[in-house]
Amino acid sequence: MIQDPTNRYIAAILSRCDLGGKEVLEIGCGKGRITQDLAKHAERVVATDPDAAALETARATIVADNVTFMQDQTGVPDLPPGSFDMVIYTLSLHHVPVEEMSGSLHTAAGLLRKDGVIVVVEPGDGGSFTEAKERFGAGSGNERPAKEAAIRAMHTLAGWTVEETIHFRTLFRFDDEEDFFVSMLAEYRQKPQSFVDEVRGFLHMHRTAEGIILDADRRLNVLRPY
Repeated sequence: MIQDPTNRYIAAILSRCDLGGKEVLEIGCGKGRITQDLAKHAERVVATDPDAAALETARATIVADNVTFMQDQTGVPDLPPGSFDMVIYTLSLHHVPVEEMSGSLHTAAGLLRKDGVIVVVEPGDGGSFTEAKERFGAGSGNERPAKEAAIRAMHTLAGWTVEETIHFRTLFRFDDEEDFFVSMLAEYRQKPQSFVDEVRGFLHMHRTAEGIILDADRRLNVLRPY
């Protein structure tokens, strides 16, 4: 699977934020797909994730001198106040337990310098990739309740205002059906054949000369202090 082959994430981020000379904390970097783009524009990137295996992949993939990876179960590392110019949650705020979302944002805000911003990129509601997740339980499955909780947490963060939502769409490219099943439905062999056939039929509708292409809506919000 190739995530975001047309680089829509960094385009959306750059449309709202100047990364030149900035020090950035990325929360929920996963395997580093967005980290590598941030590193091309920012002065320094500290990328965190609770998943040790994902971080190992990220370290092996990204060799930029201005990137530091840290494993942290909460996502927000224990670092000195005022360490960063920007904190970005890359599809990660909705993975924080609902009761801890506001606290995570508050802690992240404490790591920012004066006039620093919090950027939150979250899944949207549309797109064929989103349909596959909700219809077949692919990947992380139906995330609508968690996404709604993340939006509420952003809008209720005391002392911060949420700017206009930027909507964009990203792509996921799979070599073939097997690539999709291995990447998104690893236990598909334990499913009824009727289920597998239904997924194959869905994927067939999105087959192109470049592979199976699915899309997903994304939303970006910039939070600034009053």
